[in-house]
Amino acid sequence: MVTAGLGLATVLAWPFLFDVRPWPAAARFWISAATYFDGGCTMAFEAARAPDDNSEPEMTCYHPHGIFTLGLILNSGVRSSAAEHRCGSAAWARYCGAVGPFPCVGLAASKLVRMPVFRHIMVKWTGNIECASRAHMLWKMQRKDSFGLCPGGFHELALFKRGSERVYARKRGFIAYALKHGYRVTPAYTFGESATFFNVPGWERAREALADRGVPAILVSGPLWWLPVLGLIPFGRGGLHTIHGEGRQFPQIDNPTAAQVEEYHGWYVGALRALYDRHKARFGLEGSELEVFS
Repeated sequence: MVTAGLGLATVLAWPFLFDVRPWPAAARFWISAATYFDGGCTMAFEAARAPDDNSEPEMTCYHPHGIFTLGLILNSGVRSSAAEHRCGSAAWARYCGAVGPFPCVGLAASKLVRMPVFRHIMVKWTGNIECASRAHMLWKMQRKDSFGLCPGGFHELALFKRGSERVYARKRGFIAYALKHGYRVTPAYTFGESATFFNVPGWERAREALADRGVPAILVSGPLWWLPVLGLIPFGRGGLHTIHGEGRQFPQIDNPTAAQVEEYHGWYVGALRALYDRHKARFGLEGSELEVFS
């Protein structure tokens, strides 16, 4: 028993004590999850540049957050890791196609990045997930690094309702940072994310208050809800299909005013709605409307 406990403690502590290098085979394993969904996992771009064109730093904003941000994970940087970031190779054609570029790094909540097991098998092995803290995000923007994130965060997570297309758009900080550093901002929407889990509904104001404190207020299950751990396997019907919009190059404004932030935030919400409306019919959502909490 003691030996088993020490072994488990070593496994959990390993990525905090030693340098764990990215492992392309791990990224390929996660990409293989696409076969679990009967509609597969795909990504598409409305205005694709050449895969190796990184001339403009870009902030790609993914919605909806979902429970485990599966769209961001399976239809973004993990694909680049699976191809060992070798643009133009046969592996790139297989996992990424002939489009791009797309963010090789996604930013996630600092609590998640530091979580044992997740830190090892997702953060370290894929090399695609970094901390979404304000300090780290600003450091990346000062370097003009492109990245992806879910701007709705825990607030959008708390709103999750199976079968409902909902996004949380009350935050303005990411728009202010994009203006300050002159980034291109591109909305992306994953059709099918809202069907991946069941979340007990209700108490939305209380959930938003908890999200304000960094607490993900959810109670979720998948099709195997009666089985421990396996209950977190998602529903697999319909697939996950991420559409990247055209985006917009923001001007660089050292100290954007509240009015300027509001103007570009208004553009962002409108662009996200339009992106959803342009593609919803492809995924059987003709009569639906995107619920935007703003």
